[in-house]
Amino acid sequence: MSLKLEYQPYISPEKWYTFKYPEYWEMEVIEGVPAFYDPEGSGAFIISAFRNIKGIYNLSEEMSRFLKQHKITYEPSKIASFEKSEGTLVQACEFISEGRFWLVYMLSNKNKLLVCTYNSDEVPNKELAEILTSMISSIRFLTIE
Repeated sequence: MSLKLEYQPYISPEKWYTFKYPEYWEMEVIEGVPAFYDPEGSGAFIISAFRNIKGIYNLSEEMSRFLKQHKITYEPSKIASFEKSEGTLVQACEFISEGRFWLVYMLSNKNKLLVCTYNSDEVPNKELAEILTSMISSIRFLTIE
C-alpha cells in the first residue's frame, strides 16, 4: 500500500496564480522568482509570471523565443497545445540542452503569462513525472484583467 502524497498551496505575491506542490519540497525566491525543489532531488521547478500591458500573449511566439535561447528550433508538431476549461491556453514541450533535461509549460489567460520550467541533471522517473503533472495541473489564474 502506497502513502498518499500531501500537497500544500502556493499563492503568488501578486495574487495572479496559485498551485500546489509537495509538502516535503522546499521553496526559495531568487530575484523575485519562486523555485520549488525536492531537497533530495537534482532539479527545480520555477514559475515566472508576466503581464502584457499591450494585450494578450501569443504562446507560439513566446515558446519559440524561449526555445531559441536554448538553440532549439520551434516545431509545432513537437509542442503540445491545448486549452483548459477556464480558457487558459497551454503549450508544453521537453528537451535536453547542454546535458540537462528541461520541461517547459507556458500558460496564458488574456494578458497574463506563466512560464513554468523544470530542469534537472536527470530525466524524471515515473514518480517525479507524476508529481510534476499534479503540480502543473493544479495551476490556476486568480485574477484576469
